[in-house]
Amino acid sequence: MINETDTVQVDPKQLPTDSFTDSDIARIQLVHTIETTASRLGRYAQMVGEDLARAGDYVRALPYGVDDWVVKQAVITERVRGTSWETIAEVLHMSATDAEEKWGEAEAKWRRESRVSDPYRKNPGGYVTSADQYITTDKPYQPSTSTRRPLSASLDAAAHLTGRDVAAADRTFAGTPACAHCAS
Repeated sequence: MINETDTVQVDPKQLPTDSFTDSDIARIQLVHTIETTASRLGRYAQMVGEDLARAGDYVRALPYGVDDWVVKQAVITERVRGTSWETIAEVLHMSATDAEEKWGEAEAKWRRESRVSDPYRKNPGGYVTSADQYITTDKPYQPSTSTRRPLSASLDAAAHLTGRDVAAADRTFAGTPACAHCAS
């Protein structure tokens, strides 16, 4: 007997389009947005990892729509590498004064960090190893030991097809009748 925790392989491309609920579509869109963002950030990490950048490239190559904390770290990295506020500001379409006002204190704080207070300075080798794995792995954001069901197998559409009964949906997709009277 298959229960809800058993993994069932379902090809979502084979499901009728109208079997997906609005909740399913919203989840699919969210995961696709995250996947696209992760892919763009992965390419950015590869560029940064190659260390062939000219002044301003770490800011210039930032993927559209990244979080402010990523922009801040890119600016700090540029400043530590010797990039001027003018170059950073030009890339970010602002004045040098505004750029320095926005990120100057973050840079100063970064420079004040020590091996005691900063985990990156405490264990740079560990972070390098992690970054290398990320940069060189096809799917770095997918843990190899994951026991979670993939999105396509856990979508609400499976439950929707069988009256919101996930266990019955799993049995149906596994080729097992969903109920006793269907077996006859």
